[in-house]
Amino acid sequence: MNHDSDKASSANSPSHQCLPAGWAERTAWSLNGILVPANMVTMFGEIDASGIERIRSRFREEGNRPPSYTAFVVKAAGLTMKQHPEANRAILGPPFWRRLVQFDSADIAVAIEKHLPYLPGNAFISPLRSADMCSLDELSETLRTLPNVDEKNSEEYRAYMRVLRYVPRPISTWLVHAPHWFPSLWVRYRGCACWVNAPSKAGVDALTTTWPWPITYTFGVVKERPFVVDGAVIARRTMPVGMVFDRRIMGGGPASRLFANFMDILTRSTEL
Repeated sequence: MNHDSDKASSANSPSHQCLPAGWAERTAWSLNGILVPANMVTMFGEIDASGIERIRSRFREEGNRPPSYTAFVVKAAGLTMKQHPEANRAILGPPFWRRLVQFDSADIAVAIEKHLPYLPGNAFISPLRSADMCSLDELSETLRTLPNVDEKNSEEYRAYMRVLRYVPRPISTWLVHAPHWFPSLWVRYRGCACWVNAPSKAGVDALTTTWPWPITYTFGVVKERPFVVDGAVIARRTMPVGMVFDRRIMGGGPASRLFANFMDILTRSTEL
């Protein structure tokens, strides 16, 4: 056996494997083309999560499963959108005919983590209808059922996967972009102007990114951190929160007040 020949062959062979991405992956990739970071501004804050923990403890004392942290954030986002209709808007329409669209309901979108063969963690969007009117328990129950969404029990997910699998590009790309051109499709498949991103599930403290929604609320893991209370630094369970907003929709001043109201609702938790 010629070991030198084997070594040379190994050295010249490629050290990577090209995976055969199909229509589904290519269409999913194209969604990144509508993300425009130049239009987006990010704000960060940190809230005292004691009020949230008191509500969760009360549920446990009553023998019930406590609401998830995501449910609190979704509820606060829904209330914020209702209290600030001037922020509940999006720029939609076909090229050269884009316009500002006002939403009446507070349908907050969240992501369901799904997988394509060569694209793990591909997000499928599910709007939570009238999140401001739902109880924390109702929101938590809905959020718990979302991972089980599949082609058998969801017409929207079945239609989405059929487009990805069977419709050739560029037609498939046009179809998945259609909500950005037709407001009625946006409301059906995207909700209103806001979505909630929850990186805390993986233990992340903070995340800044760009999504197609004009407003994104994000939050980090709830844990004990140094916190100033009455001039003293103590250990307190806190929640890092962030807001990414489209500065074409509103300026920095209105956005700051919007974010402050969102944090106030989460901190007090009395309206939830």
